[in-house]
Amino acid sequence: MVRNLFWVWYALFLIGLLAWLALMRVNDGAVLILSFDGDAIHMAQIVLRMQAGDLPHHDFLTPLGVLAFQPIVWLMNAGFGLGAAFAYAPVFIGLICLPAVYFVGITRFSPAGALAFGGVFLVQLLALVHGGVEPTVTVSMYYNNWCWAVTGLLVVMAVLPPHHFGLKAVWAESLILGIGVAFLTLTKAPFAVFILPALIVALLVRGQLRMLGFGVMWALVVLVAVTFPFGAVAYWQGYVADLLYVAQSGARGQPGAPLPLMLLAPSQIVGNLAVLVAILFLRQARKSPEALVLLVLAVGWMLIAHQNWQNDPHWLVIAGLIVMVYARNVTLYNRFGWPLQKALHSVSVLLFALGAPLLITQFQSLLIHNSLKPDRFAAVLHDADTSDLRFRSAVTQDVRGERPLSGFSKSETASATLNGETLPACQKITGLLNDLAETGARLDRFPQTNGAEVLYADWVNGLWLFSGTAPLQGGAPWYYGGTAGFDAADFLVVPLCPMGQGVRRMILNAIEQSPDLSFREIARNDLFILLQKQ
Repeated sequence: MVRNLFWVWYALFLIGLLAWLALMRVNDGAVLILSFDGDAIHMAQIVLRMQAGDLPHHDFLTPLGVLAFQPIVWLMNAGFGLGAAFAYAPVFIGLICLPAVYFVGITRFSPAGALAFGGVFLVQLLALVHGGVEPTVTVSMYYNNWCWAVTGLLVVMAVLPPHHFGLKAVWAESLILGIGVAFLTLTKAPFAVFILPALIVALLVRGQLRMLGFGVMWALVVLVAVTFPFGAVAYWQGYVADLLYVAQSGARGQPGAPLPLMLLAPSQIVGNLAVLVAILFLRQARKSPEALVLLVLAVGWMLIAHQNWQNDPHWLVIAGLIVMVYARNVTLYNRFGWPLQKALHSVSVLLFALGAPLLITQFQSLLIHNSLKPDRFAAVLHDADTSDLRFRSAVTQDVRGERPLSGFSKSETASATLNGETLPACQKITGLLNDLAETGARLDRFPQTNGAEVLYADWVNGLWLFSGTAPLQGGAPWYYGGTAGFDAADFLVVPLCPMGQGVRRMILNAIEQSPDLSFREIARNDLFILLQKQ
């Protein structure tokens, strides 16, 4: 009776937590950004281009799938501003996922485990920071949060057997599996690529061939249905081409440390060893199938973390929950006389402790956002549809670094040359938005740039948001290396103090090495050099 009553309270807990976290994602009707402004401009570019009819992987290059942006586009089309649409997009996703989270929670966990599982899912999904331990609010890599949350849901459902299982459960779980895998594929493909082997192995170990087959069917249905409006086959050709382009990029092919260094990093090694110890204990407890599943899972989790900037291991708490459930019914002792159930519980607690700082940082981001004073933030995009995305840096002073730049690598501080001229060594620490706004305003003083496509030699190619210029057709809103879209540029703007000195040098070197690209200088000032295509 008490257990049945809990599941009623569990539903109320999920709904209440979702509503509370959703309210904290908006402050004074806006989203207030403390850091990583460039990521917000990257998001804004793609969302606004898609809203205007541009197609990802056709009109612009991005390694992210359409569902990383389409929920925001849908909400903007429904009348929300850009900030509100960004704020409520994961709430929309959460509402869709809530029945699945409830179903998986009540069929896999004890009441305490279900509460922890539901809380982790919603905090990861709605957080206003991608990870790390710095208390901040940012748009940066929000799609990673979405994918980590959905990945945790799929992993728990596939790996842990339910308390009761029938034909209705097969249909329900295969639907969740198919939609979830399709979502990961169309949001950030590495999540699907690296976690799918573990999901398959887990279902095979549990003998759930029917669920696996129906899951594949549902995934294909969703993939076709979502991509059909974007060109179906042409969309997939473009998506794969963009993924390969970025994978081979010298700028973003590997967003973090090399894999061996990541695995041995102080922030990673204890968690990695903990999950390996759990695998060893499971084998000693004669649970080799479960040990195999956890091993394949661990490999997938680590590869996913390696593909994300900062390599944060957001999988640790979910791993702890799985190990805790695996410890049920373990009664054996190992050769050292250790009770393996208690040993597994100890590893589970360690995994919880190691994963807690990331989860706390993500939860704090919402509390911080809710406590910020809106009058200390300002919009830099002043259209009615975009003015609810506000930035602290828009009302603070720029910070620049002149050589020698301590803390920067050689590739970031190496000199760049433009038509034989060595450019000054300068790199912005803050001030991207102010520079973009001022550069856009000065560009508008040149009538020939009105409606022209402009290439900006820095990380974020978003001058069209701040001027009368046009988006770069075929280009990347965030620079990934190479010369994608460069042939469409009518003008080249070279900042004298970019956010990325190394990126400016890469862009200028790529232009210099391309025989089909040639630009001549037509103006310069204290902010940038303007060149026109010859």
